[in-house]
Amino acid sequence: MDNAEPRALEQAREIVLAARSVFVMTGAGVSAESGVPTFRSPGGFWRNIDPYKVATPEAFAADPAFVWEWYDARRTQLRDVRPNPAHEAIARLEAGKQRFFLLTQNVDDLHEQAGSSKISHIHGKIWEVRCVNEGRVREDRRAPLPQLPPRCPHCGGLERPHVVWFGETIDEPSAETVESFLEAGRIDVVLVIGTESSFGYIQSWAVRARGATGALIEVNPGETALSRRADLRLRGKAGEILPRMM
Repeated sequence: MDNAEPRALEQAREIVLAARSVFVMTGAGVSAESGVPTFRSPGGFWRNIDPYKVATPEAFAADPAFVWEWYDARRTQLRDVRPNPAHEAIARLEAGKQRFFLLTQNVDDLHEQAGSSKISHIHGKIWEVRCVNEGRVREDRRAPLPQLPPRCPHCGGLERPHVVWFGETIDEPSAETVESFLEAGRIDVVLVIGTESSFGYIQSWAVRARGATGALIEVNPGETALSRRADLRLRGKAGEILPRMM
């Protein structure tokens, strides 16, 4: 059922309220409603720069200062962004469920700011840096950074953004956490929110989590790679639909 029309919304509300186990997956569309540009939309992060010049290991090796200038500007842009009603509704949902897990493709911390805690960032976190020598990961919330590129306080080596770049695999600890949740028991409802679901692993996890008895509900303004697999499709902004659903 398309559009967040009353009957579809009521069905979704009943399913979510009755569910004991919930798996939520979010993408760039949720953060976009807080004013965070998406990557490929007009005005997005990739609009004015070739992503392979700032988001690959090779680009960092060739010019770490240039890569960090781009990420430092992005971090500074995110510094004052706040959660929107979609983030807040998801956090309230977590608080009311016996089993809950949130998988986000977003590298910001807006879900955490809203109160979510059972969460994995499959593409990393922009407020973390990683030493290229030792692999140490630490949080650094300074924006702008006083030194570009930043240096590891332990060994003095270069630090890079702790995010997944083109050509790299998804964050392994986050993937393991997802797998553990999926294998721990039945999931009653899967909510896929604000993502085009273009990555195969996102589609696979969503379908596996739904299983034979659960429900897959998609909240997104337009068609996605998962739309044909969804039991309910609610078309519109997550910040408008989720508070009504919850």
